[in-house]
Amino acid sequence: MNFLSRLSSLVSVLGHPLWMPFLGCLFYFYAIPNYLDQEIITAKLMAVCILLIFLPIVFLFIAKNLKLISDYKISDVKERRVFLMFFILLILILLNTILDVYNYRTLFYFFSGILFSGIIALLFSMFRFKISLHALGISGLVSFVTGLSISFHEPMVVSISLLFLFLGLVSSSRLYEKAHTLSEILLGILAGCIPQLYFLSYWI
Repeated sequence: MNFLSRLSSLVSVLGHPLWMPFLGCLFYFYAIPNYLDQEIITAKLMAVCILLIFLPIVFLFIAKNLKLISDYKISDVKERRVFLMFFILLILILLNTILDVYNYRTLFYFFSGILFSGIIALLFSMFRFKISLHALGISGLVSFVTGLSISFHEPMVVSISLLFLFLGLVSSSRLYEKAHTLSEILLGILAGCIPQLYFLSYWI
Protein backbone atom coordinates (compact mmCIF):
# COMPACT_ATOMS: atom_id res chain seq x y z
CA MET A 1 0.00 0.00 0.00
CA ASN A 2 1.50 3.35 -1.04
CA PHE A 3 1.60 6.53 1.03
CA LEU A 4 -1.48 8.08 -0.57
CA SER A 5 -3.54 4.95 0.06
CA ARG A 6 -2.52 4.86 3.72
CA LEU A 7 -3.21 8.56 4.13
CA SER A 8 -6.60 8.19 2.46
CA SER A 9 -7.53 5.29 4.74
CA LEU A 10 -6.48 7.28 7.81
CA VAL A 11 -8.53 10.30 6.73
CA SER A 12 -11.56 8.06 6.13
CA VAL A 13 -11.26 6.58 9.62
CA LEU A 14 -10.86 10.01 11.26
CA GLY A 15 -13.84 11.29 9.29
CA HIS A 16 -16.07 8.33 10.09
CA PRO A 17 -19.69 9.45 10.62
CA LEU A 18 -19.89 7.73 14.03
CA TRP A 19 -17.52 10.35 15.50
CA MET A 20 -19.56 13.36 14.34
CA PRO A 21 -22.40 13.36 16.94
CA PHE A 22 -19.83 13.13 19.75
CA LEU A 23 -17.78 15.98 18.25
CA GLY A 24 -20.92 18.10 18.04
CA CYS A 25 -21.51 17.53 21.77
CA LEU A 26 -17.90 18.51 22.53
CA PHE A 27 -18.35 21.79 20.66
CA TYR A 28 -21.60 22.45 22.52
CA PHE A 29 -20.24 21.71 25.99
CA TYR A 30 -16.77 23.25 25.69
CA ALA A 31 -16.71 25.82 22.87
CA ILE A 32 -19.62 27.95 24.08
CA PRO A 33 -20.55 29.29 27.55
CA ASN A 34 -22.67 26.94 29.68
CA TYR A 35 -23.48 26.56 33.35
CA LEU A 36 -23.65 22.79 33.62
CA ASP A 37 -21.71 20.80 36.21
CA GLN A 38 -18.78 18.80 34.86
CA GLU A 39 -20.39 15.62 36.21
CA ILE A 40 -23.48 16.22 34.06
CA ILE A 41 -21.39 16.97 30.99
CA THR A 42 -19.33 13.81 31.51
CA ALA A 43 -22.48 11.72 31.96
CA LYS A 44 -24.05 13.07 28.76
CA LEU A 45 -20.86 12.53 26.76
CA MET A 46 -20.57 8.98 28.07
CA ALA A 47 -24.19 8.28 27.13
CA VAL A 48 -23.60 9.56 23.59
CA CYS A 49 -20.42 7.45 23.30
CA ILE A 50 -22.16 4.29 24.46
CA LEU A 51 -25.28 4.75 22.32
CA LEU A 52 -23.79 6.14 19.13
CA ILE A 53 -20.24 4.75 19.02
CA PHE A 54 -19.92 1.62 21.18
CA LEU A 55 -23.29 0.01 20.36
CA PRO A 56 -23.04 0.57 16.58
CA ILE A 57 -19.55 -0.99 16.58
CA VAL A 58 -20.83 -3.99 18.56
CA PHE A 59 -23.77 -4.21 16.16
CA LEU A 60 -21.39 -4.34 13.19
CA PHE A 61 -19.38 -7.18 14.77
CA ILE A 62 -22.54 -9.17 15.50
CA ALA A 63 -23.99 -8.47 12.04
CA LYS A 64 -20.73 -9.61 10.42
CA ASN A 65 -20.72 -12.85 12.43
CA LEU A 66 -24.36 -13.46 11.54
CA LYS A 67 -23.50 -12.73 7.89
CA LEU A 68 -26.00 -9.87 7.75
CA ILE A 69 -23.20 -7.78 6.26
CA SER A 70 -20.27 -8.89 4.13
CA ASP A 71 -17.73 -6.33 5.41
CA TYR A 72 -17.41 -3.72 8.14
CA LYS A 73 -17.45 -0.87 5.63
CA ILE A 74 -21.00 -1.91 4.63
CA SER A 75 -20.13 -1.55 0.96
CA ASP A 76 -23.35 -3.18 -0.22
CA VAL A 77 -26.20 -0.66 -0.36
CA LYS A 78 -28.74 -3.31 0.72
CA GLU A 79 -26.72 -4.11 3.85
CA ARG A 80 -26.70 -0.43 4.80
CA ARG A 81 -30.41 -0.50 5.48
CA VAL A 82 -30.11 -2.73 8.55
CA PHE A 83 -27.37 -0.56 10.07
CA LEU A 84 -29.18 2.71 9.29
CA MET A 85 -32.40 1.45 10.86
CA PHE A 86 -30.47 0.42 13.97
CA PHE A 87 -28.74 3.82 14.14
CA ILE A 88 -32.06 5.66 13.72
CA LEU A 89 -33.47 3.61 16.61
CA LEU A 90 -30.51 4.63 18.80
CA ILE A 91 -31.06 8.33 17.97
CA LEU A 92 -34.73 8.00 18.96
CA ILE A 93 -33.70 6.42 22.28
CA LEU A 94 -31.22 9.25 22.87
CA LEU A 95 -33.83 11.93 22.18
CA ASN A 96 -36.44 10.28 24.40
CA THR A 97 -34.28 9.40 27.39
CA ILE A 98 -31.09 11.49 27.55
CA LEU A 99 -31.39 14.83 25.73
CA ASP A 100 -34.83 16.29 26.35
CA VAL A 101 -35.93 19.41 24.49
CA TYR A 102 -36.47 21.46 27.69
CA ASN A 103 -33.01 21.18 29.24
CA TYR A 104 -30.89 20.52 26.16
CA ARG A 105 -32.77 22.36 23.44
CA THR A 106 -29.76 22.97 21.18
CA LEU A 107 -28.50 19.38 21.35
CA PHE A 108 -32.03 18.03 20.98
CA TYR A 109 -32.42 19.73 17.62
CA PHE A 110 -28.86 18.83 16.60
CA PHE A 111 -29.72 15.17 17.06
CA SER A 112 -33.11 15.71 15.44
CA GLY A 113 -31.18 16.86 12.37
CA ILE A 114 -29.02 13.73 12.57
CA LEU A 115 -32.19 11.64 12.81
CA PHE A 116 -33.60 13.16 9.62
CA SER A 117 -30.25 12.78 7.85
CA GLY A 118 -30.31 9.10 8.77
CA ILE A 119 -33.83 8.75 7.43
CA ILE A 120 -32.80 10.45 4.17
CA ALA A 121 -29.83 8.06 3.82
CA LEU A 122 -32.17 5.12 4.50
CA LEU A 123 -34.63 6.30 1.84
CA PHE A 124 -31.83 6.61 -0.71
CA SER A 125 -30.67 3.10 0.14
CA MET A 126 -34.19 1.83 -0.56
CA PHE A 127 -33.67 3.01 -4.12
CA ARG A 128 -30.22 1.36 -4.18
CA PHE A 129 -28.39 4.69 -4.04
CA LYS A 130 -25.43 4.79 -1.65
CA ILE A 131 -24.89 8.39 -0.56
CA SER A 132 -21.70 9.19 1.35
CA LEU A 133 -22.26 8.89 5.11
CA HIS A 134 -18.82 10.41 5.70
CA ALA A 135 -19.79 13.57 3.81
CA LEU A 136 -23.21 13.52 5.49
CA GLY A 137 -21.70 13.41 8.99
CA ILE A 138 -19.09 16.13 8.52
CA SER A 139 -21.38 18.52 6.64
CA GLY A 140 -23.97 18.16 9.41
CA LEU A 141 -21.30 18.94 12.00
CA VAL A 142 -20.11 21.98 10.02
CA SER A 143 -23.68 23.32 9.86
CA PHE A 144 -24.21 22.78 13.60
CA VAL A 145 -20.93 24.43 14.64
CA THR A 146 -21.68 27.38 12.35
CA GLY A 147 -25.07 27.70 14.04
CA LEU A 148 -23.42 27.62 17.48
CA SER A 149 -21.06 30.40 16.45
CA ILE A 150 -23.92 32.59 15.22
CA SER A 151 -26.32 31.85 18.07
CA PHE A 152 -23.87 32.31 20.94
CA HIS A 153 -21.79 35.05 19.26
CA GLU A 154 -18.63 32.99 19.65
CA PRO A 155 -15.87 33.56 17.06
CA MET A 156 -15.22 30.02 15.80
CA VAL A 157 -13.78 30.92 12.41
CA VAL A 158 -10.74 28.67 12.82
CA SER A 159 -12.80 25.64 13.87
CA ILE A 160 -15.31 26.12 11.06
CA SER A 161 -12.55 26.63 8.47
CA LEU A 162 -10.77 23.46 9.64
CA LEU A 163 -14.01 21.51 9.47
CA PHE A 164 -14.62 22.70 5.90
CA LEU A 165 -11.05 21.69 5.02
CA PHE A 166 -11.60 18.30 6.67
CA LEU A 167 -14.82 17.83 4.70
CA GLY A 168 -12.84 18.39 1.51
CA LEU A 169 -10.11 15.96 2.57
CA VAL A 170 -12.54 13.22 3.55
CA SER A 171 -14.59 13.67 0.38
CA SER A 172 -11.40 13.47 -1.68
CA SER A 173 -10.31 10.32 0.14
CA ARG A 174 -13.66 8.65 -0.56
CA LEU A 175 -13.32 9.50 -4.24
CA TYR A 176 -9.69 8.32 -4.29
CA GLU A 177 -10.70 4.98 -2.75
CA LYS A 178 -13.56 4.73 -5.27
CA ALA A 179 -15.94 4.23 -2.35
CA HIS A 180 -18.30 6.86 -3.82
CA THR A 181 -18.96 8.86 -6.94
CA LEU A 182 -19.01 12.65 -6.96
CA SER A 183 -22.84 12.69 -7.03
CA GLU A 184 -22.95 10.41 -3.95
CA ILE A 185 -20.58 12.78 -2.14
CA LEU A 186 -22.63 15.86 -3.06
CA LEU A 187 -25.91 14.21 -2.04
CA GLY A 188 -24.30 13.18 1.24
CA ILE A 189 -23.31 16.79 1.92
CA LEU A 190 -26.84 17.98 1.18
CA ALA A 191 -28.39 15.22 3.33
CA GLY A 192 -26.15 16.24 6.21
CA CYS A 193 -26.51 20.01 6.14
CA ILE A 194 -30.13 20.58 5.05
CA PRO A 195 -31.75 18.99 8.16
CA GLN A 196 -29.34 20.91 10.42
CA LEU A 197 -30.09 24.19 8.65
CA TYR A 198 -33.82 23.48 8.93
CA PHE A 199 -33.66 22.89 12.69
CA LEU A 200 -31.50 26.00 13.26
CA SER A 201 -34.66 28.07 13.39
CA TYR A 202 -35.87 26.06 16.40
CA TRP A 203 -32.92 26.94 18.65
CA ILE A 204 -30.86 29.75 17.16
